[in-house]
Amino acid sequence: MSSFFVLFRKEFKGQLRTYRFLIVVAVFFIFGLITPLLLKYLHALVPAENVAIGIPEFTAVDAVQSYISSLGQLGLIVAILVAMGSVATERESGTAAMTLSKPVGCGSFILAKLAALAVTFGVAIVVGAGGCYLYTVVLFGNPGGLDFFVANLLGALFLLFCLAVTVMYSGFVKTPIVAGGLSLVTLVIIEATAGLPGMKYYSPGALLNWADNIASSGGPNTWWVLAVSLALIIIVTVIGWQVFKAKEL
Repeated sequence: MSSFFVLFRKEFKGQLRTYRFLIVVAVFFIFGLITPLLLKYLHALVPAENVAIGIPEFTAVDAVQSYISSLGQLGLIVAILVAMGSVATERESGTAAMTLSKPVGCGSFILAKLAALAVTFGVAIVVGAGGCYLYTVVLFGNPGGLDFFVANLLGALFLLFCLAVTVMYSGFVKTPIVAGGLSLVTLVIIEATAGLPGMKYYSPGALLNWADNIASSGGPNTWWVLAVSLALIIIVTVIGWQVFKAKEL
């Protein structure tokens, strides 16, 4: 356990040193602010005569739902871009072999990377959600503090799943771009399965649908998807650890 904390500090300091932490937080903050602003001033940006169907008057619920949608799309892309080289780059450069030559387990190595990424994205979501909530209150009215908080928790869990999958693939291959491509295909398919009748209560992609329902105060609470998502995060992390352990560094 002590090796985990040493590696975690190393990983987090690396994210600070390479400005990945700052970049991720800035991206989430910007799209958190822009989402309600775009909806508020869409009428001014797109003149009515240029639109075949009239643009409706948006509400606080629309702003939150648009933000949740962005979290599932832009957030997914950012998660893949940041995490795809987490293990692969170190394998390619030989840094992983140097680290693991010390009394450090492969499990601690993988878990420390995922934990550092989770902290970075956790802070980014808090900052982005804060900006979105503030601008939504000012421009549209209060969207409901508790509902907004829970919706962001579900969005954060979805991104944690995305990070876990990407770190797993990053341990499979030595090329970050390949890890990113595999992660993108896998996560897009998983997100798409949330629309299938038999999967809408179990697919991790349904976390975003649940968050959307909470924002609009409608729809069922799909508790099974919460349990399945948590279980899958653990499973893909263990798979990534075991495959990485068997790889020749």
